[in-house]
Amino acid sequence: MATLVVAVSGYAVTVLAGHALTPADYERFTVYWGLFFACTGVLDGLLQETTRAVSTQRHRGHADEDADPGHGSTAAAPHARPLTVAAGVSLGAGGLVVASSPLWADRLLPDTGGVTLLAAGLACYAVQATVCGMLSAAGRWRTYAWLISVDSAVRVLLAAVAWAAGWHLTAFLLVTVLGAATWTGLALLSLRPSAGPVRGVLRAVADVPPGEFLRRCGAAMVASGANALLITGFPVLITVTSTDAAPGALAAVITAVTLTRAPLLVPLQRFLPALIVHLTGHRAAPLPTVLRLLGWCVAASLAGGALAWLFAVPVASLFFPTELVADAATFAVLTVASGALAVLMVTGAAVLAAERHAVYVAGWLVATAMAVALLLTGVDPAVRAALAVGVAPLVGAAVHLVAVRPSRVSRPSSRPAGSSSRRP
Repeated sequence: MATLVVAVSGYAVTVLAGHALTPADYERFTVYWGLFFACTGVLDGLLQETTRAVSTQRHRGHADEDADPGHGSTAAAPHARPLTVAAGVSLGAGGLVVASSPLWADRLLPDTGGVTLLAAGLACYAVQATVCGMLSAAGRWRTYAWLISVDSAVRVLLAAVAWAAGWHLTAFLLVTVLGAATWTGLALLSLRPSAGPVRGVLRAVADVPPGEFLRRCGAAMVASGANALLITGFPVLITVTSTDAAPGALAAVITAVTLTRAPLLVPLQRFLPALIVHLTGHRAAPLPTVLRLLGWCVAASLAGGALAWLFAVPVASLFFPTELVADAATFAVLTVASGALAVLMVTGAAVLAAERHAVYVAGWLVATAMAVALLLTGVDPAVRAALAVGVAPLVGAAVHLVAVRPSRVSRPSSRPAGSSSRRP
């Protein structure tokens, strides 16, 4: 239900912005929206690695730790505290945005305080992602669901207020980043005397020392950044690779990509921690589980494509101005293509759960490089978008699937658990 709230909220904010802003400002907003969520997608590496590390540590705590003689050095070292690491990453993320903004802000951000808002929002989100990871690892799904639901619902509420009040672009930039501070409410609630379980979750530790945890978070952030660039950051990617496009010319394609990815990919992104926890428990033989999940992804994308062919244009026309609505074929093809990104997300979760961080990064980087190459082909923007989101991810998924074959999973099983970052 929470992932449904997230998906619907993304639609709602986009619809409200489409009515409240001019086509040129709407394009600026969608690029900013895409940039923010591409950057939060990088920080989602904290969420994914925190989920894996804390979940593994919890499983290890319930198992016979003495059965792992090769883990002595790691066990003797202090385990990382994810919230402490998140605080450092938070300061680094905000500072990096401000320091690097002269290199890219003129091209991607409107001159309305966008850099300051972006830096503050990303600093908040680094902590929020880590909190979500700890809640996921602890199986506190109800609290996790409330956190991501409030994050999204706040944006819709503020976007509706901005539209009704006649506010313009700056208000929608604030709407974009404000939900990232939702974790502060949970932190305040944890101070209550009756909130002992929540405090226990927030004090969770990882399965490795701080240096190793930070290294693994870095690898996860590289891969999740590529993930976000292909999904939520796609408006930025297509804008950067379409240097000769007139202002507003890409608005319809960007809207179509945004609408067609939301039903499958946005919920799957929010559900990814649960998927990692599930696959962590199936590391000995992940392939049957992965193939079953991939079958569901393919079926959902094909069914969605058929529905998009029939209903996308009339439904989109109810909510968006005519100049922002693409044709039925574009909607249908992009909907089916979104299934390729879903496949890559599932295979990525499998190799991350198996602690194959290098393969995880490689799959996403290969997919991103292929997508950029396809976007630079110079054909029609809708065709380029379909190729980038429908073909490139399958190449990256193939890289991941090689690593979850039974022979690759069983090979390191003779090593003591914890003796290598490449254990199954």
